[in-house]
Amino acid sequence: MKAKITLILVVCFLAVAIVLFSGVFNQHITPGNKEQTSQYTGLTHTIEYQQIDEFEMVPGRVIAQQNTTIAARVLAQIEQLPVRSGDEVKQGQVLVRLDQQELNAQWQQAKSQVRALEASFVQAQKQLQRAQELFSQGLVSQSDVDNAVANHDSLSASLMQAQQRQQQASVALGYATITAPISGRVVERFAKAGDTVSPGQPLLAIYNPQQLQLEFAVREQQAVNLKLGDVHRVTIPSLGLAESTELVEVVPAADSASRSLVMRFAPPTNSQLLPGLFCELALPLVPRKAILIPQSWVYSVGQLDMVLVLENAQITRRYVRLGNAQGDHVEVISGLHPGDEIALDAQLDWNELL
Repeated sequence: MKAKITLILVVCFLAVAIVLFSGVFNQHITPGNKEQTSQYTGLTHTIEYQQIDEFEMVPGRVIAQQNTTIAARVLAQIEQLPVRSGDEVKQGQVLVRLDQQELNAQWQQAKSQVRALEASFVQAQKQLQRAQELFSQGLVSQSDVDNAVANHDSLSASLMQAQQRQQQASVALGYATITAPISGRVVERFAKAGDTVSPGQPLLAIYNPQQLQLEFAVREQQAVNLKLGDVHRVTIPSLGLAESTELVEVVPAADSASRSLVMRFAPPTNSQLLPGLFCELALPLVPRKAILIPQSWVYSVGQLDMVLVLENAQITRRYVRLGNAQGDHVEVISGLHPGDEIALDAQLDWNELL
């Protein structure tokens, strides 16, 4: 009997505890927005559509319109290569000197052969002339004249070949001294003094910093609307440059893989401009309508954004979804509609959100 009474008391105690913790005796507040006791009389703003001018950003690069790669044209050892990457050079300035000893020896040998053949050829001319005179007097036979003619022609051909070899040796000797074909700046040096180079081997790369361009691959739909002389805004982020420049060159062929055309714009005036720098071209798109509001009108709570609007002259929180920022304004993708009124003088009661 005593155990039974104890069990009944425990059950009663648990029931009372559950009721107390469930808040049955607490005052309930109906969920929803807190009703205002007075109407809002402050400043308001009526939402309207605004036109947004959008741009397509086309990536590009700075290129050198005039550039060249200097290569060796003979097999020789580099004797002098005084310039380095970044050096300024003038047209005609000596950039590379190759070892001339072997080349000079070849030229001297070719020159000696020419002199020897010239002497033999002069002698052959005299023998031919004498043979023709004696033949006219009947003192020699026709075969003697033919032999003189053959000797003369053979030496003439040999002399011409020797003169050509001398000319080639002279040209090769001239290749031992390499000068700058243009005025500009050295981009890269591919060899150093003491290296043995072969014909066609690159030695230096030079570009003209006064003739740079901005190159962009513009998609076909945009490219067909561009023409020479058009002015558009370009930016070079690394230099903090943003200028409007002119379209100066259009490559008249589309890339079948990327479906784009190459467009080249005049560069902005800046001494720090270098080939290869990243740049962007802003091409206008069709304007569209959107709802823009100042960012100061938006209240953010965690990942939720809201604005204070008027509904029946009462302030109500309206949750919105935001898009891209437009300066100090932000686009509202959903949550607001034209005709909605924003309560400009109202302040969010943060205690209501706690």
